Amino acid sequence: MLLAARAQAAALRIQVLLPPHIAEASDQKMDQLEAVMTREDEEVRKDLGALADSLPQGNSDVEAAQSSYNRFSAVRTQILALSRENTNVRSLSLSLNEKRKASMTCEGILLNLERAIRNEATARAPAKPR
Repeated sequence: MLLAARAQAAALRIQVLLPPHIAEASDQKMDQLEAVMTREDEEVRKDLGALADSLPQGNSDVEAAQSSYNRFSAVRTQILALSRENTNVRSLSLSLNEKRKASMTCEGILLNLERAIRNEATARAPAKPR
């Protein structure tokens, strides 16, 4: 039971590290998170291997656990690859920074255009009799 619990705990620690990795913009911090995940992965595989060795050959529960963990590892690898592209961080930066700058520029241009139209309308208006 101890081996199974340790393997499960290490797998859960990996799972908990995925969201911070996805949100991280720094490659250095991503490297650190991945290093921790690699150590946890080694722990899971070591414990599952020891569990398999301690039980009769072909134990279906251990084989199912190893198969499930292999699928989880494959998904984790895909998540990390997508996370490294940082599209979510870049799009957030664009929407928060670049959009704001573009909006302010457009507002300034529209304000100048409105003033120019008012000035033109005032210049063309007939003089009021006194």
